[in-house]
Amino acid sequence: MSYDDELKSNNYSTPKRCAKALKKYLTDSNSHILDIGCGTGLSGQEIINVGFKNVDGTDFSDKMLYEAKNKNIYKRLFNLDLNSNFYNVNFNYNAIVAAGIISPHHANPSCLEKCLNILCNSGLLIFSLNDHAVENKNFMDKIFMIVDKNFEILEKTYGDHLPGIKLNSFVYVIKKLKIKKY
Repeated sequence: MSYDDELKSNNYSTPKRCAKALKKYLTDSNSHILDIGCGTGLSGQEIINVGFKNVDGTDFSDKMLYEAKNKNIYKRLFNLDLNSNFYNVNFNYNAIVAAGIISPHHANPSCLEKCLNILCNSGLLIFSLNDHAVENKNFMDKIFMIVDKNFEILEKTYGDHLPGIKLNSFVYVIKKLKIKKY
């Protein structure tokens, strides 16, 4: 069974939930969106399905990027390790989506902080945290040290993640705080 088939057989819901949340807060269909940890493109397809046209994707796996490229979803695809010390991305996005990516065994909380450098002022970051991540107090403390300092929480909803295995997630919509100049 392929990666996509396994997720679909468990009714993977988070990408659709993230895309709907994005559409609720970002109405310009020409906005530039970055799907971090895009994998094979499941999240990117949902972003396209709600009407966005300028979606880029990034993943650390060349194999996943190859699969995503074959689906013709993304304007640009590039390799990026979300746990690296710096994101060398020469573009600022209106929004970044991280569906099913941030967890204790995948992308570290510091990836949220690094996203600040590639988000436009007042840009949106939509991400999910599944039940396993939420149960890890140390992980969640790190998440909210970053979020509370740099973002305003616009929405937090709880719902299906992988209903086939009875796993849920929170979807957060957060907005980058404007940098105060003194």
